[in-house]
Parts: sequence; structure tokens; C-alpha cells
Amino acid sequence: MSRRFKKLLSILMAGIMPLSLAACGADVSGADSSKTNSSGGWLAVYPALYEANMGVEFAQFPSKEYTNTYRTGVLHYAISEDGVNFEPLNNCKPVLSPDGCVKLSSPCIVKKGSGYILVAVANDSSDIVIFDTDDLLYYKNQRQVSLSPDGKPIKSLSVVKSGLNYKLSWEGKDGKSYASTTSSFEKFSEPQEADYVKSEISAKLPEYAKADEAFILKLDAKEYERVVKKYSRLHSVSVDISDISAKVGEEIKLPETADVVYSDGSKTPMGVEWDLNGLDLNNLAAGEYTVKGKITATAEYNSPLASYRADPYAVYDEEKGVYYFTGSNLNENSANGGGAYGSIVIRQADSIQGITDAEEFEIWHDTELEDGTRVTGWYWAPEIHKIGGKWRIIALATVKRPTEKEAGWKQCIFTCNGDDLTKAENWEYTGHIHEATDGGSVGAFDTTYFEHDGKSYYVTPKWSSIWITTVDPKNPLYPTSKLVQISTGDRAYESNIGAGKAGFGSAPNGKPGQMIQEASSVLIHGDKIFIVYAGSTVDMMYCVCVLYADIDSDFLDPDSWHKYPYPILATQDLTETLKNADYFATDGTDNVTGHGDSGLKPEAEGEYTGTFGPGHNSFTVDENGNPVIIYHARDWSDAYPGATGDAKYGLVDPGRHAYAKPVIFNYEGLPVCSLTAQEYLADELRDVEIKITVK
Repeated sequence: MSRRFKKLLSILMAGIMPLSLAACGADVSGADSSKTNSSGGWLAVYPALYEANMGVEFAQFPSKEYTNTYRTGVLHYAISEDGVNFEPLNNCKPVLSPDGCVKLSSPCIVKKGSGYILVAVANDSSDIVIFDTDDLLYYKNQRQVSLSPDGKPIKSLSVVKSGLNYKLSWEGKDGKSYASTTSSFEKFSEPQEADYVKSEISAKLPEYAKADEAFILKLDAKEYERVVKKYSRLHSVSVDISDISAKVGEEIKLPETADVVYSDGSKTPMGVEWDLNGLDLNNLAAGEYTVKGKITATAEYNSPLASYRADPYAVYDEEKGVYYFTGSNLNENSANGGGAYGSIVIRQADSIQGITDAEEFEIWHDTELEDGTRVTGWYWAPEIHKIGGKWRIIALATVKRPTEKEAGWKQCIFTCNGDDLTKAENWEYTGHIHEATDGGSVGAFDTTYFEHDGKSYYVTPKWSSIWITTVDPKNPLYPTSKLVQISTGDRAYESNIGAGKAGFGSAPNGKPGQMIQEASSVLIHGDKIFIVYAGSTVDMMYCVCVLYADIDSDFLDPDSWHKYPYPILATQDLTETLKNADYFATDGTDNVTGHGDSGLKPEAEGEYTGTFGPGHNSFTVDENGNPVIIYHARDWSDAYPGATGDAKYGLVDPGRHAYAKPVIFNYEGLPVCSLTAQEYLADELRDVEIKITVK
């Protein structure tokens, strides 16, 4: 059994399963003892003035409010050893986006028992929102309390320990200051007028930080190390290879893999090619020998991996030793009526890199079946899966049966009845996926499939939520259980909202907004299963998000699933800001027509490089059996004819291309897919050696 297949079995069941380049790349490695501050340090928490490295002014439908929005009113971290100079953590992404898109301001963190309490003003109102945290890494028990009995908004909140109690002080928008006390953060004393001015922050915070609402917390050495270990950028630091001792005449086998060690202590096995240089390992005389080798792992993939292929899906066929690749079929002229989503295409390649130049075959186009059923485009988000022993494609298609007056979108299955997936004549239309046992219908697009522990599942988006059901792989058109909702869009990073709350009723003042969960794929590793999905709209806001559950839990139980508190791949991980936008220099207009009318004066817009809007991913495996994420994103340098106005960064804008990145699992066993090539495997670590002692 090949090394790749062994790893494939442990990671991907049959369904398969960056760079804040300058300002946001705090490289303080908690697991690297030489860089850990043994005396502790300081943690700054703050909301953002604007979304760093995002270019939100160029989004398809921005709110035109780039400051003080639900997407900026989230919790950010920065770290410092001296209490003066702070470096942003987590690639400038927030570490907490509250459930329900509550907008945070003036966040404060205080010790309580063995843990901490986070308190912040909620939604520019008289309410405060409170969280508990055991470790400053994960927040829980979100609740909301009104502090102001007359309902007047509060601002400039401060929380300090005062004996056995905690004193909360704030400024009212009536010009007066108030204070209240609590011992439990459950009951609060009646607010009293008080003399209060919140202390100014003199430290040097990241430029996107809302400094007048920041709070600085002193950390001891363990707290500092824990926060830095979690939120700093990972990078490879060494390679673990154990030397060999043997007896004369004993057969010696060199290891096929070595563990690459990362700055948080996590490890990823990678293949090694050894240069024996004529050495006969079966006949070594007594002595010491040194064998040199080289780590064999692809650290960087073609960029893009495939042009004009949104919603990319790649899978490795172990039997043939080839990769299959498909994706939504766009072209340079799609926005001008160039036949977007007009057919289903497939590529076959010997390697992931080979996908780029592999010949592409059209295996399905508009067809009328013998019974008069018409199956036509749009063909959206095709996925390739081995289901019931046959290769199949799950894709949206437009279906009209003879008895129907109108065509409708359906989640369809196409089946290959031959050995060659690139031949159109081998493919047939099997039908569309029908209702679950409770009558619930799967979503019309983005349905994925996976198997685990002898059971098969569909995961599907519907109404901006994620749903799951079981299916018999021998009869894949008919789900075998009810359709269960396991998640819904309720975090700021899953939306493109500004001051409006899309998905929570009408946005105020007619501001547009969407709340989205879609495009799931499944990744299994260790004791966890991950549903990795796309959040928000397909522009700068698009991002890769995660649900996770214990591998032995009931996947049909919504309580088994947990939402990770921030995206694992977002624009901030892939974009470098060349010039910051002046988010306060508005052009005074109200109409949003897309790129070029962003709500900012033209000279106030920013300049960016890299890629943005990663999402709609799949997972395959590399030459070592390690996971690789395949996703689509956009390039800042791209410009396409006709892709303006509502079409800019929309579904027919052809600027979404397929990209690939290696995936590692951090010290918590969680997927990390934002590493640069050098972070994944530094050049100086590729050359290795092993010592053999024969006695």
C-alpha cells in the first residue's frame, strides 16, 4: 500500500474530505522557546477602525460604511513584550465575532477566578455583552445586560477589580459619567453618577485598531505563551529524524518519512529520498555512516492552479494514480454573455501541479433525454465523488421534465459507466437528489458527500444554513434520514453587512447585505471531523470557515457541531496593502454600482496586491498523503471586460481562479491552510541526514 494511500485512508473518506504580508504577520512563536518571553507581556484587545488588508471599498455591494460596522465591531488581539509596541495577531483577523452579529465597542478583560471575563458595549446601546473564557483563546456563555435604566446609549466602558467586586464605569451620551458594581456579572448595582474619564492608550497599536476603545491586559509568562502559540504565524523550525543503530549483518531500512516540526510544536510527516551513494544497507561492516537525503514535498503550487475555474474540486484516484479536477466553467468573456456555467468539464493529471496544463474535456452539455427530459445549464459547482463503487459528479443543473411547465434548478447526479472519466460517452444523467425522509429538500447547489464508519452522508447548504442527511451509496438519489440543520449564518465574517444586519430582518436605511453559508467540504483528521464551508459573498468578504465535531459523535445531532470563531482562510491571509484607503473620505454619493463607485473619493481608495476572497474549497492529498486545500480566489491585478457594475465580483465575473495550498494541523489538531511555501517547509530544512551506527 502506498504512503499516499495510507494517509488518504486516515484523512479523506470516499467523499473527501497566508500573509498578512506586512502589517499583520506577527512572527512570535509561542512554542519556540528562544522567542518566548519568560516574564510575560501585554495583550491589547480592540475593535477595528476598518478591516485591514481587505479592500472592502471595492466589494460588490459595500454598505459604504467602512467604520463602526458589525464587521469591524469584533474582537482583535495584538501582543507586546514591552507594553508599548504591539504587533497584531491572527493575521489581523478577529479572534471573536459574537453570535448574532452583536457589534462590540470598548472591550475590557478582567480576571475572575481561574478564568477571565470579557465585557463590551453592545451595538452602541445601553447594553453590555459578556463572555467567559478559561484561556483567552475561546469565548463562551455570551449574554447581554442593560446597564442604563433609562435606555440611553453608553460609551467608553471600563472595568476594574475593586476588592471582591468589579466596578464598571462609562460615559453616557447625556454627557454624564456613571458607575455600577457587580461580584458575579449576573446582577449589577443601580448606576450612580461618578467622576470618570477613561484612560488614554499611549501604546503603539496597529494602525487599523480603534485605539480610543482599546484595553491592555498584563499577561504572565504562561498566559503570554498560550496566546502567542495560538495566534502567531506558524513556520517550520526543524526536522525530526532518529538515528539508527544496528548489528553487523542486520538489514537496515531507512525511514520513508520524517516529521517536519512547526513553531507551535506540531508535526507533519513528509517523504524523504535518500542518496545511498553506492551504500549497501544489507551488508554494512561495523562503523558509522552518514546518509544524506532530501525532503520531498510540494510547498508551493502553480498560481493559479487553473484559470477561470470557480468552485474547484480535485480528488485523487488511488487505483489509477491520477488526479481528477473539475470546477464551474467560466471564461474571459463570461460577464459579457460568454457562456458561463455552460457545460461540465474535467481534467486528469498525474500530479496536482499537472492540473494546470492538463487537457480539459467537456463531458456533459445541454441534453434532451429519451423521455423528453431536458438537462441544461447552469451547471454549477460540480464535485467528483466515488459513490457506490462508481465515479459520479454532483452538480446543479436546470431540469425540465415533459410534464413540467417550467424548468427548475436541481441538485443532480451524473454517473460514469466506463473506466475513462474524460470520455463524454461514458457519462449519463442519473437524476436529481430527492427529498429526505421528513420531506426536506437538499439545496439546489453545493451539496457534498462523505463516508465514515460505514455510513454515507450528504452535506448541503439551504437558506444560508448548513444541513446534513444520510444516504445509501447504492441508491444516491434518495436520502435515508431526515434533513437536519447543524449551523446557520450568524457571525459577522459570514456576511457582507455594514451597519445593516442581513439575515436578521431588514437592513436599516435600505443598506444591502447578505448572510451566507455554502460550499461545504469534509476533512477528517485524528479525533475530529471538519465541515469546511464558505461564508459571505463572492468578493473580498468570501472566506473559508469551519464546523467541527468529535469523530465518534452523532453527526445528525446539531449539538455535536461547533463553529470555529474565525475563518481559517480569508482575504487578510492572502492580501498585502500597498496603500491604505482613507475610509473617512467619502464621495458623498448613495448609489452603489460596483467597482469605481465605492463610496470613497477615487484618490482615497486603497491599493492592494495578492489574491482575495478565498472560498468554495475541496480537499485532496499530495504526494505524501497530506491534505491540500483547493479553493477559488481572485487576483487584485485582474480586470475583465464587462465585469462592472453589479457583475463586478459577481457570479458571472470570470475572475475566480483555482488555487492550492498545503494543509497542516496545529498543536490543537485544527487545520491550518494559510502558510507560505517557506513557512510550510523552509528551504534550509529540505536537506537532511541520518546517522547509522553498526556494531
